[in-house]
Amino acid sequence: MPVYRIRGVDVDFPYDAYDCQITYMDRVLQSLQQGNNALLESPTGTGKTLCLLCSALAWRRTFGEFLRGGGGGGGGGGSQPSGSQQSGASATQSSSYPVIIYASRTHSQLRQVIKELKATSYRPKMAVLGSREQMCIHEEVSKLRGKAQNNGCHYLCKKRLCRHNNIVTDYMKNNTELGSEPFDIEDLVNIGRTKGPCPYYISRELSKSVDILFAPYNYLIDPGNRRSLTGISWNNAVLIFDEAHNLESICADAASFDLLTSNLTSCITEAQECIQLCSFKRSIENSAEKQFDPENYAILKALLMALEKKIGELVIDSKELGYTKPGSYIYEFLSELNITSETSKKLIETIDSASLLLEE
Repeated sequence: MPVYRIRGVDVDFPYDAYDCQITYMDRVLQSLQQGNNALLESPTGTGKTLCLLCSALAWRRTFGEFLRGGGGGGGGGGSQPSGSQQSGASATQSSSYPVIIYASRTHSQLRQVIKELKATSYRPKMAVLGSREQMCIHEEVSKLRGKAQNNGCHYLCKKRLCRHNNIVTDYMKNNTELGSEPFDIEDLVNIGRTKGPCPYYISRELSKSVDILFAPYNYLIDPGNRRSLTGISWNNAVLIFDEAHNLESICADAASFDLLTSNLTSCITEAQECIQLCSFKRSIENSAEKQFDPENYAILKALLMALEKKIGELVIDSKELGYTKPGSYIYEFLSELNITSETSKKLIETIDSASLLLEE
């Protein structure tokens, strides 16, 4: 396999590289070495993905050999170094190396990237993230979709009623080399179906201690998804967005939401259900906990009804043009309902407790 010396870094490349590929890898390494952002493009068919992988992993290897064994199992960060590193190095030292986050738009694109990784000589510790919809193997939860699936999973795991989730920690401890060879989501699902552990939570555990993590864009851009990625030191991470021409619209989607009339109607119905559930819970448990105070949900219901009424009163002159206001308008709109920076925390807590109540 040819080795190219670029900017002082030995880059293993599976083929004889074209001049444009050498130039591309040179620019990738320049960006990494200088800690700069880079916007790189190359004509279709010039092997951009392979260039990105080989140059980024060659740069990563200059810090020390790739992680091996023990990574992500249970508490994460337990990888033991290999090769040129001392065998007694601590997990903290192992995890101090930069982690590469490789993002693409779809899982099918990521599958192709992982296929390219298999063609190289590099074998970094890796993980790939996917959704429950793609990875859940529970007989009942796998049939659900969206929020219902997430809630069902959270509930069963919290009560330790999911046998697949219950054996993840032991499986990870007994299979410390998992992630040392390239794999994709389908491979994890096959492990789950044949061996039993949950593919979704295996991927989450693996992601805590890796050299390279593959994920769709929205896992990095959406704040909720990003918060769930525990164990990643973002200050010591390299972010690669492959096929980034859709990135702007993905960012806009992550910062936007649609609130439909049907959503509000459902919220009001569920707030009423919470009032009844709290009253019932108090009567059978004889509890006066604040968390189960029906008055909180009565206030929430009244607020939602006021919001529904206020939205209904907006005058929209043109259906084509809609009703557009500057960003600051939403704060004025909500403040008239007494939703402010001071009251929003209490409101969010009430909504979160309502979700838990309904989930139970």
